[in-house]
Amino acid sequence: MIYIRSFAKWMIICILIAILAGTGSALFLVLLDYCTQIRIQHRFLIALLPIAGLITALIYQTVGKPSSSGNQLIVENILQPSKPVLPFLMAPFIFATTLLSHLFGASAGREGTALQISAGLSDQLTKPFKLTDKERALLLLAAVAAGFGSVFGTPIAGAIFALEFATNKKAVSFYSILLVFVCAFLAHWVCLAWGVVHTEYLIKQLPKISFNNLLFIVLVSIIFGLVAFLFKTGLHYFKVRAITHLPNELWRSVIGGTFIALIVYITNGFDFIGLGIESMIRAFDTPANHNDFAIKMLLTILTLSVGFKGGEVTPLFFIGATLGSGLSLVLPLPISFLAGMGMVSVFGAAAKTPWAAALLALELFGKEYFIYAFAICIIASFIAGKKSIYQPS
Repeated sequence: MIYIRSFAKWMIICILIAILAGTGSALFLVLLDYCTQIRIQHRFLIALLPIAGLITALIYQTVGKPSSSGNQLIVENILQPSKPVLPFLMAPFIFATTLLSHLFGASAGREGTALQISAGLSDQLTKPFKLTDKERALLLLAAVAAGFGSVFGTPIAGAIFALEFATNKKAVSFYSILLVFVCAFLAHWVCLAWGVVHTEYLIKQLPKISFNNLLFIVLVSIIFGLVAFLFKTGLHYFKVRAITHLPNELWRSVIGGTFIALIVYITNGFDFIGLGIESMIRAFDTPANHNDFAIKMLLTILTLSVGFKGGEVTPLFFIGATLGSGLSLVLPLPISFLAGMGMVSVFGAAAKTPWAAALLALELFGKEYFIYAFAICIIASFIAGKKSIYQPS
């Protein structure tokens, strides 16, 4: 009878997590697309980026202070579930401030927002269901899986991402893994039920099997890992410098927003702000400029260092896809293959989630690419070093 009650309780919890995460992701994606279209039609909005930064800083400096550390706070609560329940306001604050970032032209992603919406709302179930610390850690893992899986339309990668995200390789029971997968798939289906259509990326050609091509694949794996390392190192460096030289959060966001806007105007770099989905899709067919990935990396590092909200994953997709696409000009490997492998492996190496990145390739591109993606992601992750972008700076 106890097992039946426990099963029923967790089925209800899984359904509630899926509804909260899937609906939150769907609404967020719809409004994010709307904000992106407005920004594309009205380029002058980036001149107001300093004001968006000021509003964001004011929110998190005052009422949003308890949830200001974002994804790091989720990691801490998974590893130390005896901590207080996540603030309910985490979800609406990250929702609103990420839309502000994208409307006015910051270079940020969306997975961080999806994770915080899902975890922030789902954690409110802890008290009504009287969850133990161990059960709460499982709930938060399931919420992370649901948020990632629903926002990208990749539930398998979402589940594995959650298990790599914050478990620190601790033993996880089969029952826990099952619940994480269930929540990821249910949230994905809820998001689709709202009519959300996810972006499709197509790899059109596999490289021929040869000794030389295997050497080239190892080479690009190392390059992807080095770029992931540069991203992590640069993000840490600029965050520390921004806090040291601009300790006032309000001034930091205003000056940072002004600097980003000036860079975009001077370089005409409007393709490098926001998500950059169109540039990523184009990178699968047309070789990207050799410095596209570097420009996106710089703008993203600046954006996140001065306090704008969003996420790192989609910018890492952009960096990897354009880097791989550009490498096709000097390496005899198919352009779409290099773009796709760069897209998933730079993310996996920076986040230290190589399994999730490889499975992301499986879901996005097809099963025939999984072995290549797995090998590339493992090598890139090793080269990028041990630290994850989700660990404290």
